Amino acid sequence: MRLPTTIDAKIDQALPNSTSSTLIDFASNDYLGLARCRHQHGLVQSAYDRLFISDTGIDLRTPMLGASGSRLLSGDSHLARDLEGMLADVHNRPATLLFNSGYDANLSVLSSLPYREDDAIVMDELVHNSLVMGVRMGRLKRERVYKFRHNDVVDLRRVLDLLASSSSSLSSTLIVVESVYSMDGDIAPLKKILELAEDMGARVIVDEAHGLGVYGKTNTKNLTIKLLDVDDGDIEEKVGDIQAKGGAGVLAALNLESHPALLCSIHTFGKAAGCHGATVAGSSTLIAYLINYARPFVYSTALPPHSLVSIQQAYTSMTGLEGERRRTKVFRLVRFFREGISASLNADFFGSGFELLPSPSPIQAIVIPGNDQCISVCRYLRTVGFDVYAIRSPTVAKGKERIRIILHSHNSEDEVSVLRKMLVVALKHLSSPDQSKLTSKL
Repeated sequence: MRLPTTIDAKIDQALPNSTSSTLIDFASNDYLGLARCRHQHGLVQSAYDRLFISDTGIDLRTPMLGASGSRLLSGDSHLARDLEGMLADVHNRPATLLFNSGYDANLSVLSSLPYREDDAIVMDELVHNSLVMGVRMGRLKRERVYKFRHNDVVDLRRVLDLLASSSSSLSSTLIVVESVYSMDGDIAPLKKILELAEDMGARVIVDEAHGLGVYGKTNTKNLTIKLLDVDDGDIEEKVGDIQAKGGAGVLAALNLESHPALLCSIHTFGKAAGCHGATVAGSSTLIAYLINYARPFVYSTALPPHSLVSIQQAYTSMTGLEGERRRTKVFRLVRFFREGISASLNADFFGSGFELLPSPSPIQAIVIPGNDQCISVCRYLRTVGFDVYAIRSPTVAKGKERIRIILHSHNSEDEVSVLRKMLVVALKHLSSPDQSKLTSKL
């Protein structure tokens, strides 16, 4: 079977000649560098080996490469249950449930929770595809699914008022948002959303895929770090003698994990945690419901033991001093990148349509209108050694095509400095009226 030519062309554009392994990483979601860290790999392997052999050299159990079945059958284990207990403690919730991926977790929650005729979903217009597909997989009628303008609490209230006018209660209404949005890098005003939900009787689901490991309390004593700039105000963690866990996400940074309007949060391990899988954190009742009704959970072989150990070790690193050190470096690079690019865009490209989106997170985006222009800049940056990708329409709105640059703890300030310079070079060629020059240089 041959792919349609339009798909062939799209794949060809997405995979330039240079391989990612030979380029400097400004594209992956490995924010803290744990996925590529040899020391982290050693911690995982050592912990995994200890599962099967005691300190005295006595074999404890037969090594398992796979879980061998669904959690409801042969795939359950003390290792999985112990990990879920640890995750519940970290995320300050009564219970958690492991899933094979963030996509599976979102499908599970959104497909199984809304099930009555008067249920409704109100989603931020930019939520991830997995959340949208979860709703479509469920029993909720399309006319009971609403969207509100991105991060716009006023528009959210408008939609909730509309629902309230036709219903005696919003207790069966779910508001679905992300903490950090992967295309823009901006952060949801979670405190205002949760307060509005509480006032109107609705509940909130938060996808923390890009918040986990990046935001949260620090467990370093007597340290104050400015973490983010959002409508909720600058968040500063003044720890003192409190042993708080770091890297648990934006909800943790804002002290919102126990908010009465929060139904659950979804935490994905394929980004800052550097491994694979996900967990849903919520009440014991919610978790028991998902165990019985979440189809991706019920009908999937469970995560293998090595993955469970990888997750446990990732949390140990993310919530410890090493995680705090890496987060501090990431945000230093974010400030360094934004200061240099902002100055260049304001000085050299005023009115050109190029724009640095206002993101406080490691996800930085330069809007370069037009798919062709965006692809040209991407190819040039890859030619000079940087692993970046063009985000094209219709993935983003037409005219908002962008180069997405992700900053990591394994990047250096020198690398970021050269990337800024090469990006400015590419944009100058694009804005030149001499199109032959554009063709030859890019």
